[in-house]
Amino acid sequence: MKLIVSIILLSLISTTQAAEWKKIKRRKNVDVYSKDIPGSKVVAFRGIGVIDAPIENVVSVIHDTSRIKEWMSDMAETVVLERKTKFDKVEYNRTTAPWPLWDREFVYWVKVDVKGAGKEIHIEMGPGPATHPKIPKRDKTIRGSLHSSRYILKSLEGRKTEILVEINADPKGSVPKWVVNLFQSVWPSETISGIRKLATEPNYNVHADIKSFMKENKIN
Repeated sequence: MKLIVSIILLSLISTTQAAEWKKIKRRKNVDVYSKDIPGSKVVAFRGIGVIDAPIENVVSVIHDTSRIKEWMSDMAETVVLERKTKFDKVEYNRTTAPWPLWDREFVYWVKVDVKGAGKEIHIEMGPGPATHPKIPKRDKTIRGSLHSSRYILKSLEGRKTEILVEINADPKGSVPKWVVNLFQSVWPSETISGIRKLATEPNYNVHADIKSFMKENKIN
Protein backbone atom coordinates (compact mmCIF):
# COMPACT_ATOMS: atom_id res chain seq x y z
CA MET A 1 0.00 0.00 0.00
CA LYS A 2 2.84 2.37 0.93
CA LEU A 3 4.51 1.61 -2.40
CA ILE A 4 1.33 2.51 -4.32
CA VAL A 5 0.96 5.79 -2.41
CA SER A 6 4.60 6.64 -3.07
CA ILE A 7 4.19 6.01 -6.80
CA ILE A 8 1.08 8.23 -6.93
CA LEU A 9 2.86 11.03 -5.05
CA LEU A 10 5.89 10.84 -7.34
CA SER A 11 3.58 10.95 -10.34
CA LEU A 12 1.80 14.03 -9.00
CA ILE A 13 5.12 15.76 -8.26
CA SER A 14 6.41 14.95 -11.73
CA THR A 15 3.24 16.30 -13.35
CA THR A 16 3.41 19.51 -11.31
CA GLN A 17 7.05 20.08 -12.19
CA ALA A 18 6.34 19.45 -15.88
CA ALA A 19 3.69 22.16 -15.77
CA GLU A 20 6.03 24.84 -14.41
CA TRP A 21 7.37 27.66 -16.54
CA LYS A 22 11.16 27.94 -16.44
CA LYS A 23 13.04 31.07 -17.45
CA ILE A 24 15.58 30.22 -20.14
CA LYS A 25 16.88 33.61 -21.30
CA ARG A 26 16.35 37.33 -21.69
CA ARG A 27 16.35 38.49 -25.30
CA LYS A 28 15.44 41.86 -26.77
CA ASN A 29 14.25 43.09 -23.35
CA VAL A 30 11.91 40.11 -23.08
CA ASP A 31 12.06 37.38 -20.43
CA VAL A 32 11.58 34.05 -22.20
CA TYR A 33 10.24 30.93 -20.49
CA SER A 34 9.67 27.33 -21.58
CA LYS A 35 7.40 24.56 -20.35
CA ASP A 36 7.40 20.87 -21.14
CA ILE A 37 4.11 19.47 -22.40
CA PRO A 38 3.28 15.95 -21.15
CA GLY A 39 3.23 13.47 -24.02
CA SER A 40 4.78 15.89 -26.51
CA LYS A 41 8.32 16.60 -27.66
CA VAL A 42 7.28 20.14 -28.64
CA VAL A 43 7.89 22.68 -25.89
CA ALA A 44 5.58 25.61 -25.08
CA PHE A 45 7.13 29.08 -24.83
CA ARG A 46 6.21 32.29 -23.04
CA GLY A 47 7.58 35.83 -23.19
CA ILE A 48 7.00 38.77 -20.84
CA GLY A 49 8.05 42.34 -21.56
CA VAL A 50 7.03 45.96 -21.18
CA ILE A 51 6.09 48.25 -24.05
CA ASP A 52 6.41 52.01 -23.63
CA ALA A 53 2.97 52.62 -25.15
CA PRO A 54 -0.63 52.61 -23.85
CA ILE A 55 -2.65 49.40 -23.90
CA GLU A 56 -4.88 50.63 -26.73
CA ASN A 57 -1.85 50.88 -29.03
CA VAL A 58 -0.68 47.37 -28.19
CA VAL A 59 -4.04 45.65 -28.65
CA SER A 60 -4.58 47.64 -31.84
CA VAL A 61 -1.35 46.27 -33.34
CA ILE A 62 -2.42 42.70 -32.55
CA HIS A 63 -5.97 43.24 -33.87
CA ASP A 64 -4.99 44.95 -37.13
CA THR A 65 -4.30 42.02 -39.48
CA SER A 66 -3.49 44.43 -42.34
CA ARG A 67 -0.10 45.11 -40.69
CA ILE A 68 0.63 41.68 -39.22
CA LYS A 69 3.55 41.05 -41.59
CA GLU A 70 5.32 44.02 -40.02
CA TRP A 71 5.57 42.37 -36.60
CA MET A 72 4.92 38.63 -36.95
CA SER A 73 8.04 36.81 -38.08
CA ASP A 74 7.82 34.84 -41.37
CA MET A 75 4.15 35.65 -41.85
CA ALA A 76 3.02 35.18 -45.47
CA GLU A 77 -0.72 35.79 -45.19
CA THR A 78 -3.61 36.05 -42.74
CA VAL A 79 -7.28 35.60 -43.65
CA VAL A 80 -10.33 36.04 -41.42
CA LEU A 81 -12.43 32.98 -42.30
CA GLU A 82 -15.38 33.70 -40.06
CA ARG A 83 -16.33 36.61 -37.84
CA LYS A 84 -19.02 36.13 -35.17
CA THR A 85 -18.17 39.55 -33.72
CA LYS A 86 -15.28 41.95 -34.24
CA PHE A 87 -13.38 40.12 -31.52
CA ASP A 88 -14.68 36.56 -31.85
CA LYS A 89 -13.48 35.06 -35.08
CA VAL A 90 -11.76 32.21 -36.93
CA GLU A 91 -8.50 33.00 -38.72
CA TYR A 92 -6.12 31.33 -41.15
CA ASN A 93 -2.47 32.13 -41.45
CA ARG A 94 0.45 30.81 -43.45
CA THR A 95 4.08 31.16 -42.47
CA THR A 96 7.03 30.79 -44.81
CA ALA A 97 9.68 28.13 -44.29
CA PRO A 98 13.25 28.04 -45.65
CA TRP A 99 13.95 25.77 -48.63
CA PRO A 100 13.54 22.81 -48.92
CA LEU A 101 10.82 22.86 -46.23
CA TRP A 102 7.19 23.55 -47.11
CA ASP A 103 5.24 26.48 -45.71
CA ARG A 104 3.02 25.91 -42.66
CA GLU A 105 -0.62 26.92 -42.29
CA PHE A 106 -2.77 27.19 -39.18
CA VAL A 107 -6.51 27.60 -38.58
CA TYR A 108 -7.54 28.86 -35.15
CA TRP A 109 -10.21 30.75 -33.23
CA VAL A 110 -9.61 34.09 -31.52
CA LYS A 111 -11.52 35.53 -28.55
CA VAL A 112 -10.97 38.75 -26.61
CA ASP A 113 -11.94 39.34 -22.97
CA VAL A 114 -11.55 42.27 -20.58
CA LYS A 115 -10.40 41.44 -17.06
CA GLY A 116 -8.70 43.01 -14.06
CA ALA A 117 -11.31 45.72 -13.52
CA GLY A 118 -10.81 47.07 -17.03
CA LYS A 119 -7.01 47.15 -16.86
CA GLU A 120 -6.34 43.86 -18.64
CA ILE A 121 -7.11 42.54 -22.12
CA HIS A 122 -6.82 38.81 -22.74
CA ILE A 123 -6.59 37.49 -26.30
CA GLU A 124 -6.98 33.71 -26.40
CA MET A 125 -6.44 31.42 -29.39
CA GLY A 126 -7.05 27.71 -29.93
CA PRO A 127 -7.42 25.08 -32.66
CA GLY A 128 -10.00 25.93 -35.29
CA PRO A 129 -12.07 23.67 -37.58
CA ALA A 130 -10.25 21.11 -39.70
CA THR A 131 -12.22 22.22 -42.74
CA HIS A 132 -13.76 25.52 -43.75
CA PRO A 133 -15.01 26.67 -47.17
CA LYS A 134 -12.86 29.80 -47.02
CA ILE A 135 -9.54 28.11 -46.21
CA PRO A 136 -7.16 29.02 -49.06
CA LYS A 137 -5.92 26.07 -51.11
CA ARG A 138 -2.12 26.16 -51.18
CA ASP A 139 0.32 23.71 -52.79
CA LYS A 140 3.34 22.48 -50.84
CA THR A 141 1.84 23.62 -47.55
CA ILE A 142 1.53 21.55 -44.36
CA ARG A 143 -1.28 22.10 -41.84
CA GLY A 144 0.16 22.61 -38.39
CA SER A 145 -1.64 22.50 -35.04
CA LEU A 146 -2.00 25.55 -32.83
CA HIS A 147 -2.86 23.90 -29.54
CA SER A 148 -3.06 27.20 -27.66
CA SER A 149 -1.73 30.73 -27.74
CA ARG A 150 -2.46 33.92 -25.84
CA TYR A 151 -1.66 37.57 -25.36
CA ILE A 152 -2.27 39.09 -21.93
CA LEU A 153 -1.99 42.88 -21.81
CA LYS A 154 -1.87 44.82 -18.54
CA SER A 155 -2.11 48.60 -18.36
CA LEU A 156 0.72 50.08 -16.25
CA GLU A 157 1.44 53.48 -14.74
CA GLY A 158 2.89 56.04 -17.13
CA ARG A 159 0.84 54.77 -20.11
CA LYS A 160 2.94 51.65 -20.45
CA THR A 161 1.81 48.08 -21.09
CA GLU A 162 3.04 44.75 -19.79
CA ILE A 163 2.62 42.07 -22.43
CA LEU A 164 2.68 38.31 -21.96
CA VAL A 165 2.68 36.03 -25.01
CA GLU A 166 2.46 32.24 -25.10
CA ILE A 167 2.55 29.64 -27.81
CA ASN A 168 2.07 25.89 -27.88
CA ALA A 169 2.11 24.82 -31.52
CA ASP A 170 3.28 21.90 -33.59
CA PRO A 171 4.17 22.68 -37.24
CA LYS A 172 3.93 18.94 -38.04
CA GLY A 173 5.83 17.42 -40.94
CA SER A 174 9.25 15.77 -40.80
CA VAL A 175 11.12 18.61 -39.09
CA PRO A 176 12.90 17.25 -35.97
CA LYS A 177 11.22 18.45 -32.79
CA TRP A 178 14.48 19.85 -31.41
CA VAL A 179 14.67 22.10 -34.47
CA VAL A 180 11.06 23.17 -33.94
CA ASN A 181 11.81 24.04 -30.31
CA LEU A 182 14.95 25.95 -31.31
CA PHE A 183 13.06 28.16 -33.75
CA GLN A 184 10.01 28.63 -31.52
CA SER A 185 12.18 29.64 -28.56
CA VAL A 186 12.80 33.01 -30.24
CA TRP A 187 9.12 33.52 -31.12
CA PRO A 188 8.18 35.30 -27.85
CA SER A 189 10.99 37.87 -28.05
CA GLU A 190 10.60 38.42 -31.80
CA THR A 191 6.83 38.84 -31.41
CA ILE A 192 6.98 41.31 -28.52
CA SER A 193 9.81 43.20 -30.20
CA GLY A 194 7.76 43.51 -33.40
CA ILE A 195 4.64 44.66 -31.55
CA ARG A 196 6.75 47.15 -29.58
CA LYS A 197 8.13 48.66 -32.79
CA LEU A 198 4.67 49.42 -34.20
CA ALA A 199 2.96 50.38 -30.94
CA THR A 200 5.59 53.04 -30.21
CA GLU A 201 5.46 54.65 -33.63
CA PRO A 202 5.10 58.45 -33.38
CA ASN A 203 1.42 59.34 -33.77
CA TYR A 204 0.41 55.68 -34.04
CA ASN A 205 -3.16 55.51 -35.36
CA VAL A 206 -5.27 53.20 -33.17
CA HIS A 207 -7.61 50.97 -35.18
CA ALA A 208 -11.24 52.18 -35.22
CA ASP A 209 -12.44 48.83 -33.79
CA ILE A 210 -10.18 49.28 -30.78
CA LYS A 211 -11.24 52.87 -30.18
CA SER A 212 -14.87 51.77 -29.82
CA PHE A 213 -13.85 48.66 -27.87
CA MET A 214 -11.94 50.73 -25.30
CA LYS A 215 -14.88 53.09 -24.87
CA GLU A 216 -17.51 50.36 -24.61
CA ASN A 217 -15.53 48.39 -22.01
CA LYS A 218 -14.30 51.46 -20.09
CA ILE A 219 -10.70 50.32 -20.30
CA ASN A 220 -8.14 52.71 -18.83
